[in-house]
Amino acid sequence: MEDNLSYSERVKGWTSFHSFIPDWMTRLNNRFFTIKDGQLYLHNDESNPVRNTFYGVKYSSKVRTIFNDSPSDDKIFKNLVIEGDRPWEASLNTNYTEGSIAASEFNRRESRWFAFTRKNEDSSDYNGNAVHGVGVILGSSLNAITFANIGNMISINDNLYQLNGSAEQLIGRIINLQGNVVTVDTIINAPTNGLFCFCKKDFRIEGGEIRGNYLEVELENNDDGDAEIFAITTNAVKSYV
Repeated sequence: MEDNLSYSERVKGWTSFHSFIPDWMTRLNNRFFTIKDGQLYLHNDESNPVRNTFYGVKYSSKVRTIFNDSPSDDKIFKNLVIEGDRPWEASLNTNYTEGSIAASEFNRRESRWFAFTRKNEDSSDYNGNAVHGVGVILGSSLNAITFANIGNMISINDNLYQLNGSAEQLIGRIINLQGNVVTVDTIINAPTNGLFCFCKKDFRIEGGEIRGNYLEVELENNDDGDAEIFAITTNAVKSYV
């Protein structure tokens, strides 16, 4: 895979990766030109208000950084703070959890944008309150499945699974609870009498904390205009689990 990198003479180092791949690059009178498919293009044109568009193709800007203070300690990452002129979409990854923050979920306080981290979105991680046992299937009729008892932690819109050996099989999304009968919207895998069932809630709301030794953050912006970031910070507390 080809990569396009830029070098800054001012900082004397490689500063960024770029998505566009030109056929040729040159500099003239301190201006940067490229050639693509026989066409000449001027880059960094201040008179052009549209950013992130190269050779007629729009790209997004991405910034990636890692928070790794006290790398031997497990930490819980509580929030994300952007010092800049606008919020960005954020993807969060640690050594064993993952999450995301939408740009709309940031709140502005003076010159900073604040957002608390949501829960771990890795559906294979059963820490937290996202997974609850339902019981063994006693019988089923159409989309209605009967159990001996249904606990009060089971809710409408949970996804109902059955455990067939070591395989998790999605039965469907719960749309009704009545006594010891669960009704799902559409049968995806046919319920089998005698198999144990459990439900999964929205991991982003009910999952475990965003925790790990480090936090990798990728910010993404799709705006056409200028976007400025001065700093990115997070608040982390030591995990004692």
